[in-house]
Amino acid sequence: MKQLDIVMVSYNTAEYTKRAIQSVYDETKDTHFKIIMVDNDSSDNSVELISSEFPDVEVIQSGANIGFAAGVNLGARACDSEYVLLLNPDTVILDGAIDSLMQFAKNNPNSGVWGGITLNNDLSLNPNNARAQLSFTTLLYSALGMSKAFNKSCFFNHDNYGCWDRKSEREVDVVSGCFFLTPRTLWKELEGLDETFFMYAEEADYCIRAIKKGYQPKVTPNAKIIHHGGVSEVNLSGKMLKLLKGKAELINKHARNWQKPIYKGLLQLYVFNKLLGLRLVSLFKKDKHAVTKEWQKVYSQRKQWLKGYR
Repeated sequence: MKQLDIVMVSYNTAEYTKRAIQSVYDETKDTHFKIIMVDNDSSDNSVELISSEFPDVEVIQSGANIGFAAGVNLGARACDSEYVLLLNPDTVILDGAIDSLMQFAKNNPNSGVWGGITLNNDLSLNPNNARAQLSFTTLLYSALGMSKAFNKSCFFNHDNYGCWDRKSEREVDVVSGCFFLTPRTLWKELEGLDETFFMYAEEADYCIRAIKKGYQPKVTPNAKIIHHGGVSEVNLSGKMLKLLKGKAELINKHARNWQKPIYKGLLQLYVFNKLLGLRLVSLFKKDKHAVTKEWQKVYSQRKQWLKGYR
């Protein structure tokens, strides 16, 4: 009996997707699974490549770039297993990570969402596997640069659990959507991802809603993957605009009315301080000019991204 449906959403990531799927087959021995790939109207050869290389993968063509959340929901409608795993196409499964994550889920049934550890391509730690919920302090310390300056501190960098070395199990607020396991019963109860979020922060919204239902997401160090991150984005500003819209939408949906202007003000302060710092550095380092222009573009569009995805 099939235990797991793996949903991947691809957008111009043909070679990455091929490598991700191959790693699933190579490293998953104890879990009976099916892979469902939703292609968001890629202009590369993603559909043809995956269909020919992996005939057992169910390929669904959305017909347009409908975003990550809508793409996942489209794929999840074809799921009928006990568990659903969201897996990014820019990942590589290591050392039986899916088998380990499935066992972790069975051992911790009250978590509702389970995740593992993410590594960079050189196998160094990528700490973006889990985050805390947005709050006044996480936004303030980020805006002031303190979370970066004291990135190993759980006080100043609570947003990213700075003092956690990722070598132990831990309850978290948000599990990264790149490697995100949840039971299909909860998925149906929460009606999947909120498609208001085109890309980024949709997994945070799902985890927050799961927590409100009494669940507590959890991460295991025994399930490791490589995650490249952002490979479908062609420039920094494109990625940051979506990230900031996602955060603003989280604020729209989950913050109290009196908190919203404060939280959004701190988001704006973060971008302003980032731009100011880069401008100062670019006075001495010409190689920073291009990055500065990208952040200038982000700051100039603040009225748009502060609205969120609405």
